[in-house]
Amino acid sequence: MIWPLVFLLAAGPQFDITDARGKKPSGITIEVGSPDEDGWMALKLGGKTKVPYTLVWPYDGRAKNLEGPGAINVLVIEQGDAKALTVPKVAVALLARELLGSSADGASVASLEKAEDYWSKGVALLYSKKAADAVEPLGKALRERERVITRIPSEIYPAAMLYGRALFEAGKFDDAALAYLKASKQRPSDMAPRKARAEALIKAGKPEAAAAALNQH
Repeated sequence: MIWPLVFLLAAGPQFDITDARGKKPSGITIEVGSPDEDGWMALKLGGKTKVPYTLVWPYDGRAKNLEGPGAINVLVIEQGDAKALTVPKVAVALLARELLGSSADGASVASLEKAEDYWSKGVALLYSKKAADAVEPLGKALRERERVITRIPSEIYPAAMLYGRALFEAGKFDDAALAYLKASKQRPSDMAPRKARAEALIKAGKPEAAAAALNQH
């Protein structure tokens, strides 16, 4: 019974591609680039469709192989579809992209005001500059992603980064440093979480630990 799983893992990452309506768009494929030194691969939309699509999630178009069965979540929307921007799962993905340094493409926080899931609520609060209120839901969102049987790095990394940002802006610098450490473990070669952790450690009055964080690899 182990052979089918071994074959799937050897064949490369599996993707669960959905659009704004939660449907699987026909004709869409994912082209995967070569992994970097941390194992992360650039994703690109491929295939043939009647209308062009935009890759919305993972937020920076990068993903890593899973250590177990399952698929990497991929969210796409039709280019120029203004209604898609009001769909909660699309809006939260785009707002998270902006918070993490990418474009939000006109997404509105208003569509997330009544969100019940921790991720959507936390992202909306952080985007609205309510970091102290965002700490709890983003912390729970991160723990949810860490507790699943097959952890998905492209879901854990942004959750850890935004949780760290909420903690930092709320003045909880030691906790922020720990959150950024979790992000750094997902992408050891990426300077962004290391710099963020160092800044948190400096704010916490730990300059030597901050210097070590920057040089750690």
